[in-house]
Amino acid sequence: MQIYELIRLAKWFNTNIVNARIPNNYKNLYNKLNQNAQQSNNKPSQPFEQEKEELFTALRSVNLNSLTLEQIAFLKQLDIIDKISEEGVSEIEAILFVNNLDIATAAQKIGEFSSKVAQAHSILTEIHSTLNKSFSLEDDREILEDSVMMRVYFQEDSSISDVTDFKKLSANWYDIARGISMAQNRSPEDFKIIGAQKGSLIIEMAVLAGIATSVSTILLAGLKVAEKVINILKEIENLKKLKLENRTIEKELKKEAESVKKNGIQSILETTIEKLKLDIDSDGDKITALKKAITKLIDFTQKGGAVDFIEPEDQVPEINEEGEQIDNPVRKELADLKTDVQEIRKLENKIKLLENKISN
Repeated sequence: MQIYELIRLAKWFNTNIVNARIPNNYKNLYNKLNQNAQQSNNKPSQPFEQEKEELFTALRSVNLNSLTLEQIAFLKQLDIIDKISEEGVSEIEAILFVNNLDIATAAQKIGEFSSKVAQAHSILTEIHSTLNKSFSLEDDREILEDSVMMRVYFQEDSSISDVTDFKKLSANWYDIARGISMAQNRSPEDFKIIGAQKGSLIIEMAVLAGIATSVSTILLAGLKVAEKVINILKEIENLKKLKLENRTIEKELKKEAESVKKNGIQSILETTIEKLKLDIDSDGDKITALKKAITKLIDFTQKGGAVDFIEPEDQVPEINEEGEQIDNPVRKELADLKTDVQEIRKLENKIKLLENKISN
C-alpha cells in the first residue's frame, strides 16, 4: 500500500466512521446491554431499541466502494470491515435476537465489537499523525497530474509462479495495453511500470486518466455480463428448489446463460467502441486490437486476477477571468473513473452474494 493510501484511509475513517458516531453508538449500545446484564432479577430491563437503531442507521450509511483493494485489505487486517458497514447489522441482529444468547454474553460480544472499532480508530489516528509529519497527500512524483496509478494483481489462476507464467501473462498484458492504448492513438509504452509488491505479484503502473477509464469501462461491462449469467443460473436453481419438473424451461435458461457468456465479449466491445467514439468503418485495426485486449483482460479477471485504481485527490476546478469553470478533459476522465470504480465494487459484492446463494 502506498503511504498516501494509508493517510487517505485514516481521513476516510475519521470522516465516515468517527464523524458518523459509529464508535459512540457501539459504546452506547454496549453500555445499555451491560447495564441490563448487571441488574438483579427483580428489576425490569432497560430498552435498548434507540441505541440499536442509531447504530444500525450509521452502519447502513457507510460506503466502502470508494476504497482501494489495499485499503479494504487493511481494514480486514484490523478485523473491523464487518463491524463498520451494513454487514455489521446482520451480525449484531444475530447476537441480539437470532442466536438466543443471554444478555451478559450479548453485551460481551457487542463490547468486543466496540473495542475493535475503538482500537482501529486509535491505530489509524496514530498512523495519520505519524505519516502526516513527513508526507503529504500528494501522489508520488512518478504519477503525473493527468495520470492514475493502476494496480494489477496476478493471483489465483492468473498468478505468476515461474518464468513460463511470466512470459505468457506478460504477452497477454502487452496485448491488453496495445489494444486499449491504440484505440486512443496511444502506445503500450503509456502503461508505465513504476513498482511491484511481493506476495501474489502486484504490478503498479502509471497510466493516463483516459486509458485508466477505458480499462474500468471494460471491467464494469464484464461484470455486468457476469451478473446476467449468474442471475440466469439463480433462476435455474430456483426451479430446482421449487421442484418444478419443467425441463424445457431449465434447458432454455441454460441456453440463454451460454448465449450471454458467448456474446459477452462482443457486447463489451460495443460498449467500449461507443465510449471511445470509434468508427467501425475507418477504425478497423483499432477495433480488432481492442477486441483482443478485451478478451484477454476479461480472461485475466475471470481466472482470479484483479485490477484496481488509486485515484488522485480531487482537483480544484480552474476558473477563467470571467469566473467561469474551465472545462478540463482530465477532470472529466477522473470523475468517470471514480464512478466506474464504485460501480465495480458494488457489482463485485453483489455477484459474490449471488454466487453464495447459488452454492448454498
